[in-house]
Parts: sequence; C-alpha cells; structure tokens
Amino acid sequence: MKTVYRNFCKWEEYLCCTMFFSMVVLVLCSAIARLINHPLAWSIDVAQLLLAWTCFIGADVAFRRDKLVGLDLFTRKLPQKVAQIISLVIKVIMLSALVIFIVYGVRLSVESWKRSFQTLTISYSFVTLSLPVASFLMSITAIIKIVDSVKMILNIAE
Repeated sequence: MKTVYRNFCKWEEYLCCTMFFSMVVLVLCSAIARLINHPLAWSIDVAQLLLAWTCFIGADVAFRRDKLVGLDLFTRKLPQKVAQIISLVIKVIMLSALVIFIVYGVRLSVESWKRSFQTLTISYSFVTLSLPVASFLMSITAIIKIVDSVKMILNIAE
C-alpha cells in the first residue's frame, strides 16, 4: 500500500508541474498573440482552470513535504512533547477544515454545473471541483500525519 501511495504522490507532483508549465506557456502564447493582434480569447479560461487545479494540488504536495506556511516561533521554545501535541491539535483542526471544504466544495460544484466558461463549452464545475478533490487528497495526507504524530508522541512519552 505504501508503494501505491508513493507512486501516487510522484504522479501528483508530475501532474502539478505539468499543469504549471502548461499554464505559463499558455499565458506567454496569449500575450504574444495579443501583441500581434490575434488574441486567444479561450486562453484566459483555460489558464484559470489550470491555476485552480495547480494551486490546490500543489497545496497537497506542499503539505506532504511540510512546506506549508507555519509559525514555529511559539512552539520551538516549548518542550518537545508539548510542541508535538500542539502540532497534533493543529493537524486535527486542519483535517476538520478539509472535511468542511469537501462537503461545501461538492455542493458548490453541483450548483455551478449549469454555469459555463465564456469561451469554452465545458462547465465551470471543473474549476470548483478542484477544491473538494484537493481537500480529499490533503485529508489523506493529514490522516497520515496525524497517525505519525500520535506515534511520535507515544514514543516521546516512553
């Protein structure tokens, strides 16, 4: 199971990098096309779609690597066990927020199904769906981190 998860994480990082690169190339091509008076009207919508997915999937990658913004200013002077307990509480709060994002993100996606992009024939739900999907992925990461934190706290206690 760990191998499957590790491969999925690599695939997720590859997807995130590919989407970011595609978005940069698309915006560059759009700017050049505007410069020569042949604007690509659809490029803004595709860039918006790519941006939403890249940001949210990238958040999971950052969370997994412990690269999310955090404040250790208060906890680094505390005893290790207390700092670990505070970290565990924060992860549980994050998981709770992610569950809320999943529930309301799915509702938002369903409600925005009839809304479409101005230039594309696809539903705007493909943008709003990025929130609950990425929140689900981040929830998996959060659960793994919570289990690891509990194990670490129990090892410190011994």
